[in-house]
Amino acid sequence: MTFFRSWPARGLAAVLAAAATGCANVTPAPAFQADCPVVMEAALAAPGSLAAGCTDMQAQAIREALGLLSAHGLDPATYPDADPAAAWRLAATHLRHGAVDRETLTPRRQADPSLAGLPPASSAAGYRAALEAMAPASPLYAALKAELARQMAARPVLADAGAIDLAEAQIASLRASLERLRWLPRETAEREVYANIPGFDVIAFSGGAEVSRRAAIIGQMNHQTPEFSDSIDYIVFNPWWDVPDSIARRDKLAQFRRDPGSIQRLGYQILDRAGKKVNAASIDWASVSAAAFPYRIRQAPGPANALGQVKLIFPNPYNVYLHDTPDRSLFAETQRTFSSGCIRVENPVELAVWVLEDTPGWDRARIDAALASGAETRATLAAPVPVHIVYLTAFPAADGHIVYAPDVYGRDAPLLEALGGFPATLPPGAPVSGDCFDPGQGRGD
Repeated sequence: MTFFRSWPARGLAAVLAAAATGCANVTPAPAFQADCPVVMEAALAAPGSLAAGCTDMQAQAIREALGLLSAHGLDPATYPDADPAAAWRLAATHLRHGAVDRETLTPRRQADPSLAGLPPASSAAGYRAALEAMAPASPLYAALKAELARQMAARPVLADAGAIDLAEAQIASLRASLERLRWLPRETAEREVYANIPGFDVIAFSGGAEVSRRAAIIGQMNHQTPEFSDSIDYIVFNPWWDVPDSIARRDKLAQFRRDPGSIQRLGYQILDRAGKKVNAASIDWASVSAAAFPYRIRQAPGPANALGQVKLIFPNPYNVYLHDTPDRSLFAETQRTFSSGCIRVENPVELAVWVLEDTPGWDRARIDAALASGAETRATLAAPVPVHIVYLTAFPAADGHIVYAPDVYGRDAPLLEALGGFPATLPPGAPVSGDCFDPGQGRGD
């Protein structure tokens, strides 16, 4: 059976309206007859009239198709049964864009207007195929969807209370993670980078297959790393660190009051607001006000630099990026929530080498030479590489099996509540941040 047809725009709108209003005032085209034999000659012979069987048949087909939503972690019972066509359009919207608004965590109650012209099918199989086409086609989404099916099939036969609790917790993680994947852009690229916040890792993909995985350090509980998608535009070797103003006021002022010698020892420069260099020895830090902080602070490239040897830049409003760190011992920790929002990556030079593979003139020898020079050097990518900062508590391991990570920031519970999962309490207020953290302050104490 053909599920999609080339219908004129007015015809598409009319047929969708028919599915919602009882097929009144619609004359089926000949191509539609074979799929709806109940109307056949009577409908064609009497425009404006339609046998009730078609309406009932289409409505039932849509209701049956909506049953597939459970395979995507959505509840079919939450869609309006009295208006099957509206229910289908809303379900299609949820699979395409997410059932919950990612910014407000409120349920998405309006269908995407662009879906009003989608051609209908006349059977449950046709509507299911059309709905499935709305969902992400990525291997990552498919892997989590398959795991959800496995978990849901196994759940009814579990008898042990502990096993039941574990299964329900893992199903909840899968539902939340599938929803977050529906928030991502649908355009796929040959090469992509994922930074998974609760997994504390950064994964590179090529052609949908994982090529590398590195440990990562994410934002502290009071400076949480945000979720968003962007593209890596350029890489900086031996970067200067322009200390964000919030860190200068909050952390650097206190550090310099305690230990003025750290300014020279760690390679900092003090500038006035006009950008003119100031002799740090002439400053009485005890008298400097955090509220009216008059300086800018920079840290020169070198072994103590907070950004290490390299940073990978994807300009964004959060001022978040991937970078190296001089304090590599922290990668041995299990819960790596030590930064002020940016993502520190283990072995980031190797990641930079991979990202620059398609950029002429930036082979490994050129990269090594840039690092050895000690001077700040920028490499602009020939083509941007998409990067997704995600929060997935269920994620495929390197061998393909699904691993479950703790909900470190407490973000799954409110999302599941918005999805109708279970009663939840919102986590304590914790703003996201992109202010990159300085190892001179230890672990953020």
